[in-house]
Amino acid sequence: MGATFSISTKYSISSTKVIEFNHSYYQGLLLTVGNLKGLKTFAPNQDKNKKFIDRSLGDLRTLDVLPDFSYPNLIQRSSTIDVIWFNERKMPHSFFEVEYSSDFERSLLKFNDLQDFYSRMVVVADTSKKKEYESKIKYSSFKNLTENNRVQFLDYEALNKQYENLIQQQNFEFVL
Repeated sequence: MGATFSISTKYSISSTKVIEFNHSYYQGLLLTVGNLKGLKTFAPNQDKNKKFIDRSLGDLRTLDVLPDFSYPNLIQRSSTIDVIWFNERKMPHSFFEVEYSSDFERSLLKFNDLQDFYSRMVVVADTSKKKEYESKIKYSSFKNLTENNRVQFLDYEALNKQYENLIQQQNFEFVL
């Protein structure tokens, strides 16, 4: 599956190009959106050489190493989260797990372990997987995540639209 983009900014493609929509594509969108919002961004080291359009995820992320924001076991646990945004105090602002082909349970288990942080937790997946997500998050193992509304679902189309809106804003001299 591919699409053509022709928006020209430092965060997008400078010429028309066919893009393959895959796991790293959505990680790249999340990294770029976080960067545009002025947050520090991290993607796991095992993904740093994967491509987002014509750049590696390692080039897009602003942090090569996770900040020491907690106990070593929690930092280690978060080191495999697909994308993390950090605030100016180097605390996690948002955790994102992209569910392209894997199972929601792994992502929800990670979020369950990190639930004590005052951070957004977002599962990013195709709209067609929302019912599966809703079914899995109702498992008793994830009761705290559900009762406290800790995890949100973001579909690929909504992520793409938010990315495009932020890119378009970059072209304005003044944004309200």
